[in-house]
Amino acid sequence: MTPAINEKRMVQLFCDLARITSLSGKEGAIARRLSILLKFMGAEVCIDDAGAKIGGETGNLIARFPGTGPGAPFLLSAHMDTVGPAANIRPQILKDRVTSDGTTVLGADCKAGIAIIIEVMKALEEQKVPHPPIELVFTISEEMALMGAKYLDYSKLRSRYGLIFDNEQALENVIVSAPAADKMDIKVYGLAAHAGVAPEKGISAIKVVAEALGGMRLGRIDAQTTANIGFISGGNAINIIPATVELSGEARSHDPARLKKQIRHMEDCLKKAMKRTKVRSEGRLVSPRYEFLVERKFPNLLIERTNPVLALLARAMREEGLKMKPSVSGGGTDGNIMYGHGIKAPILATGMREVHTTREYLDLKDFFGCARLTMRVIAGLSTTA
Repeated sequence: MTPAINEKRMVQLFCDLARITSLSGKEGAIARRLSILLKFMGAEVCIDDAGAKIGGETGNLIARFPGTGPGAPFLLSAHMDTVGPAANIRPQILKDRVTSDGTTVLGADCKAGIAIIIEVMKALEEQKVPHPPIELVFTISEEMALMGAKYLDYSKLRSRYGLIFDNEQALENVIVSAPAADKMDIKVYGLAAHAGVAPEKGISAIKVVAEALGGMRLGRIDAQTTANIGFISGGNAINIIPATVELSGEARSHDPARLKKQIRHMEDCLKKAMKRTKVRSEGRLVSPRYEFLVERKFPNLLIERTNPVLALLARAMREEGLKMKPSVSGGGTDGNIMYGHGIKAPILATGMREVHTTREYLDLKDFFGCARLTMRVIAGLSTTA
């Protein structure tokens, strides 16, 4: 099969979608636009209740296309939301790329993925390419800690394999591994006292935290693990020994055991700092105390080499004159959450570049190439079923 895509139509659809403001939690307009389009294309469309759960304008959009050939249901997914600034996006079509006018993001993250998926479904129908049932998921609030995928109604999906379109690397780089991440919210309680009159009667929560941080391994821990404290707040006045300090941070690792070890290490540093500080107050010995709350932001992603989609991707890339390179990411995507629900989906590059900046642009060569690769993979699903 030699896939044929309509490049002009792809670019036009992408620009149309890019012009629709869809910040996280405010994806209502783009969800309505896509619902109309997909229904016109013959899909069964529904919106789940994720939006109500997280306070957004709409839920995740789920669309189903019936199979025209053998094979198990297959997932294609991208997210609808973007970061800002995103008011009045004006796409500029150049010879080899699409940019914004430089005052906003472009929204290629992740509307390039949506445009690729829509074009693939249109091309499959126009060229009568046999394919298994296809399930499309366009999520909300991916940029807000993957909230749409977390609250996606997985009971509406049957796919166990798929592709996710949210990768800004070169086209041959397919993300197959991404770390799990834990968020930490920490509170340290010392003891207030007048800093000039009776400082010896107080316990500085700031000093306790400083001692704890001094012993913590942060940054790059090893090849698979990172950790960071990104927020610190505490104290009331310069003449009061600070009684409370709040910290927030995270740790990530591709290895769940190493992640657990790093979290334990960070709490142990806090415990050791606590033990070194005691004061006598009102006839009793007082020590600082703390709260250490850990929340799993997202699980890890690990696509095994035996995953059948990888074999189809490798073959599709050879046919396109490329060599697939399994890639490791330090960030999370909807793929992490879906993997935790049993859906194994590598992350494809869509041509988006310099995302989350006003310099963002869409590389048209990789944009078109991703659509052709996807068509080859889906055509291969029915021939190998």
